[in-house]
Amino acid sequence: MKLSDGKLKDNLSQHLEKKGFEVLQQGVSGGVFPGGVGGIIIDRHDIRERVVWTCGYTDNNRRHVVQEQTFYDLASLTKPLVTVLSLLVLIEKNKITWNTPLADLLQRSVPVEKKRINLTSLMQHNSGLPAYKPYYIDLLKFADEQVRKDKIVESILNEPFEYTPGSSTLYSDLGFILLGHAIEQLSVEPLDSFWENNVVLPLSLEKQLLFSPNRKNIGNGLVASTELCPWTKKMLCGEVHDENCRSLGGVAGHAGLFGTIVGVLDMCKHLLRQWRGDEEHPQYSSGLLRYMFEHKPGSAWRYGFDTPSKINSSSGRFFSSRSVGHLGFTGTSFWIDLEKGVAVVLLTNRVHPSRVNEKIRKFRPLFHDALMQSLVECIV
Repeated sequence: MKLSDGKLKDNLSQHLEKKGFEVLQQGVSGGVFPGGVGGIIIDRHDIRERVVWTCGYTDNNRRHVVQEQTFYDLASLTKPLVTVLSLLVLIEKNKITWNTPLADLLQRSVPVEKKRINLTSLMQHNSGLPAYKPYYIDLLKFADEQVRKDKIVESILNEPFEYTPGSSTLYSDLGFILLGHAIEQLSVEPLDSFWENNVVLPLSLEKQLLFSPNRKNIGNGLVASTELCPWTKKMLCGEVHDENCRSLGGVAGHAGLFGTIVGVLDMCKHLLRQWRGDEEHPQYSSGLLRYMFEHKPGSAWRYGFDTPSKINSSSGRFFSSRSVGHLGFTGTSFWIDLEKGVAVVLLTNRVHPSRVNEKIRKFRPLFHDALMQSLVECIV
């Protein structure tokens, strides 16, 4: 494939700027979210282009407009961007392998039936663990965060299997909570600091991707609000939306990360370039990353990264089968088409003021189709 020469190539950026803003504006006017920011990176041998769009406000009070510097609660984007990449660092350091059993990951004894779980089964969401449990309800009884961490790990280990491990796939927060805990046990360091020091600092993204923005002196109006907290009856802004994560102090393997469009786009660009061999990361090799993104028989997952569904994918109709990405419950997503050399990011707070608003389900594929169709028309 190559990009058409001449006028079509020259007008690509302008065309994408117009199309992206139009679709985001439709999302705001249609009540999908109060505001949002999107971006596309084209990184190929024949063109390198970057376009970002902002639209709307950070909350329904309309005091602060969305900017490129606005932080969004990335929710489950934490799984691939924090937990998975941190695990790659540990694999590169020979601390663990893809087959390390759960007991060795957690550095503790586990129930007999859980001994069959290993790193790969947790990352591939086929460990047999349930998808979700509202542990925070009981965790609120304990004031100490370390006690809460210990309690949630114990609770997960005592959960009955939803299915026989390896026989099916079920997207599981619980598995990634265990993985976040495993990273802390193996590194003897808090998850957020291990990830920051080893993953984002080498990429100079520590000011664009971070945990607990309220503790980082982020400027007034630069964090999008999410939902009305059922505990305090206050609107959440700068505190993680996920209740289990919030009960653990805002840092966990399944949620807690906040980021700007610049941060998520740059991380996607790095992953694309490293997969292609144009960049390296000092803490994990391109070969390891490429292995992770290879097709795995019987699973749509690439070690914690999702792939487009064959029918009704949130990525729309134009991302190739060689694409990886993830969705966040709060209204965020990223998709990287390794084949086309394209990454698209969408950050919104569709849960503001309430999670009952599910219009994002129809909006996501429309957004991606509008952008990718415009791009595909320019590729011959």
